Amino acid sequence: NAYSYIAVRYGIQFETVHGLDPEGEPSPEDVAEVIEFIKEEDISVIYIEEYTDESSVQSIVDETGVSVKILYTMEMAPKDPSDDYMTLMGKNLQNLMDGMDCSVTADA
Repeated sequence: NAYSYIAVRYGIQFETVHGLDPEGEPSPEDVAEVIEFIKEEDISVIYIEEYTDESSVQSIVDETGVSVKILYTMEMAPKDPSDDYMTLMGKNLQNLMDGMDCSVTADA
């Protein structure tokens, strides 16, 4: 739900692994459903939140070959003390663009 504003604004569909958060673990059925979805939709990138342990998605990565990108919710203090809201939003934008093979050009 943290990214629903992005989904609505840009027409992006989010599928989640229920329980995949700092407080919980997904069930094997949840993971299997996500793996099937990734394969059916030919997805190459998955996004996790900054404080999600990347090892928790390792079985999904191993089974599908997807790469992992980070999205920052700013629900907790940034891991890097030099980050603030704007730098994290910039990282989110870059990770979304990279994951969707987008590019931005600016007029000189």
